[in-house]
Parts: sequence; structure tokens; C-alpha cells
Amino acid sequence: MCSGISHYNHRGRFSSKGYTLIEVLVAMAIFTSMLMLAGVALNQSLKQYHGLAEKGIGFWDDAKKIWIDKSFNSTGDYYVHTKSDGWFPYFKGSQEGISYVSLAPLAGDVPVVIWIRDEAEAAGGRSLVYYELPVYTKTYEEIERDLIFANYKKGRALKLLEGVEGIEFSFYGYDFKESRFGWFNHFDGNEMKLLPSSIIISYKHNGEKARLVFGINVNSFLKMIYNDIYLRQ
Repeated sequence: MCSGISHYNHRGRFSSKGYTLIEVLVAMAIFTSMLMLAGVALNQSLKQYHGLAEKGIGFWDDAKKIWIDKSFNSTGDYYVHTKSDGWFPYFKGSQEGISYVSLAPLAGDVPVVIWIRDEAEAAGGRSLVYYELPVYTKTYEEIERDLIFANYKKGRALKLLEGVEGIEFSFYGYDFKESRFGWFNHFDGNEMKLLPSSIIISYKHNGEKARLVFGINVNSFLKMIYNDIYLRQ
């Protein structure tokens, strides 16, 4: 049986054009097997990620300060692009929280987008919550969408601080518009064109003032010429 067209040639034999039913079935079987293998590989990758993250979470309770310090110190010059502003490093800091890309995730060596958010607790008070999701090759718009629609909550969530009040964020860096270094309560990589060099998170716990101080060691001036090297329409 043939799925193509057969005709009788001058030698009295049938010849076939197209594929036989067996060939089609074999091709479909191979394609189905490839899809199944891809699905198994994806599930194994996700399982491995969650398994590694669980180990990181176990470590978290004993060394929160060490881990978050490592996260900031491993911040990457993850440059993103918009049509209106060209290339710039991804970092956003406000009085609601901070988001950046780090090379020190809970799960292995996969770069992640980090969100550190000031959130209300059900019993009153505030919490400082850490979230992370694999960054892969996310665009600026995709990262912004994750924030707007709270997609970051699909990742791992860990509390840095609980039962505190008056959380405030301060960022030290260079302002290209003002041509000066200084402390800011808002810091956007799009506006500053560089990452901040220091971050302070202030808060009150049991009526006493406290703060966390972090440093960022990378600011790649070489990447500032991306707009000349990688022209995009």
C-alpha cells in the first residue's frame, strides 16, 4: 500500500512516487520518541533545579546573611535592551524592593533574576522576602512582566527578615546625569547606566534600629559600548 501515486511503467512494473505507509509510520514513531525524550529531559532538569534549591533552602536558615551577601557580590552585568534606551545593565531598586541578576542562585550555577521585596505580614509588621527564577535569556520586557504580574512568586521564596518595621533601601552609585557619586532612594540601571556599588537595607526590630550592608563588585565599563557594537533596530 502506498501513500503516494503509483503508475505502470513501460517495462510492465509498478513504480511509486511519494512515501510508503511504513515509512510514514516510522517517521512518526521517531518524531514521537524525540518529543518524549525532550519532555523527560525537561522534567529531569526541573527536578534537579528544585532538588538543588531545597538543599540551598536547608542552608539558608543557618546563614541568611552570608547567602544574601554572596548573592549581591555575584551580581552580574546583565545588559538588557530597549528600542528607546539601547543597552543598559539590569538593576532596579526602589522603596518597594530590589531586583537584579545574580550568578549565585540557590540551585547550582544557573543565573537567576532576584527579587527582594518588602511585604506585609498577616499578623502585622513587615517581611523582607527573597525570590529567584532562572533568567535564561530574558529580555527587559519579560523581567518587567514577571514583576508586574508577580510571576516571581512562582520561584523559590525565602524570608530574610520577619516581624520588622520601617524597611528602607539606600543605593550608592554614580549618576551620569548629575555627574556625581551619591546615595539614592531609587536606582535604575536604565538611568544610571551602571550598577550601584553599595546597598543598605535599614529596618526596626523590636523598636531598635538595624541595617544590612552589601557591596557589588562588578561594573563593566567595557559593556557601555554595546550600543556601538551591537546595533539593534
